[in-house]
Amino acid sequence: MSPSLSRAPRRLGRLHLAALASATAALLLSACSSADSGTPSAGGSEGSLAAAGTCGSVPTVAPKDPQNLVGKLPQNVAAAYNGYTSEVLPSHWTNWKPSHPGPYKVGIVWDPPVNAFQTATLASLKSTLEKSGNVQIVASVAPQSQADVPGHLQLFNQLVASKPDLIIVEPLAPAPYVGAIDAAGKAGIPVVAAWSPVPSAYSVGVGINNWLQAATLASKVAAKMGGKGTVLMVHGIPGVQQDSDAFAGFKAALALCPDIKIAGEVTGNYNSAATKAATLQFLATHPGRIDGVLQSGVMTTGVIQAFQQLGRPVPAIADGGSTEGSIAFAYQNKDTYTQFGTSTPDVHIGRVFAEVALRILRGDGPVLNQMITQPKYITAENLDTVYKPGWQPSSPGDAALPDDTFMTDQELAAFFRVQG
Repeated sequence: MSPSLSRAPRRLGRLHLAALASATAALLLSACSSADSGTPSAGGSEGSLAAAGTCGSVPTVAPKDPQNLVGKLPQNVAAAYNGYTSEVLPSHWTNWKPSHPGPYKVGIVWDPPVNAFQTATLASLKSTLEKSGNVQIVASVAPQSQADVPGHLQLFNQLVASKPDLIIVEPLAPAPYVGAIDAAGKAGIPVVAAWSPVPSAYSVGVGINNWLQAATLASKVAAKMGGKGTVLMVHGIPGVQQDSDAFAGFKAALALCPDIKIAGEVTGNYNSAATKAATLQFLATHPGRIDGVLQSGVMTTGVIQAFQQLGRPVPAIADGGSTEGSIAFAYQNKDTYTQFGTSTPDVHIGRVFAEVALRILRGDGPVLNQMITQPKYITAENLDTVYKPGWQPSSPGDAALPDDTFMTDQELAAFFRVQG
């Protein structure tokens, strides 16, 4: 066989994948332009939507979708996969049904209750399962620390050994759980990976697109800056999937803005006090103007406190994971500060995790392994509907739009073989 013939299948495979990627990108572009998101343009209250491919617009990037599964979803659902970084695969559980009627045994492995999000989502998850009348929660466990990945995996494996009908897990990080979830799947146990989807056909992940959230917020900040100036970037924990995805989204948006420069990067560990300290240290050695801050999640109040302590103007901030504190600051400083944030409806998020599990147990059949949505955006236009009297810039709880249900019934139905 000649060398040229031996390489032909590889070349055709690449061309086929490229064609699928182009088709998916075209669908995403159409979905992004036609879907009614209910949010203002990339420029927020400052003006009209930036032209595609220019500074202030959101980049369009095809997801990792080798079988074009996203292309089969409704356009408004497919739009949430723009830039999604984890591989989208057909679900192993599409035609699966439990081997017996209910009630079904469900085990939960969660994160430690270190913040309002963890406690509220878990409470809502368990309440929804229990109210179904068809589920027995046989375990609800968590490690002592969010950094204890081995301990979390040990709890998960112990639960697999007890052979429940389904497991719901909030992975501390996606990659370490692939093997464990594959093993559970081969043992006939579906796994719902809540908030941190895992790249496995045996997993049914439910979460948001952190890349798209970050790219959208960065585009709004860039538009507010007029497409020029300097930004400070704030990591949560470098190397954690959420942080990596957020920074990829930030940098994709900034790549369209040649006149915006990155002044530096600091690490806030998703903690307000640590963020304040890191930002203060940076600002002490960088007296020049900072026009924007891109933080990967829930650290806005620490950034604000650092700028205020030094008597420097608070710049535009990508407020991913808006808190009561960041919303209170925006509300109290409407004349000088423009809000660019996202809603986190804790109770509804927990409810959707439970509804996905219940639909799997009902035999509805998930069609893919990653059920992804994008957050609802909090801007100057809807800020008044989010803020509640009594909130202060130091308030730690999550903030949510009053009508944010995380996923609508129609969105959720699109992810299942049985639509009802």
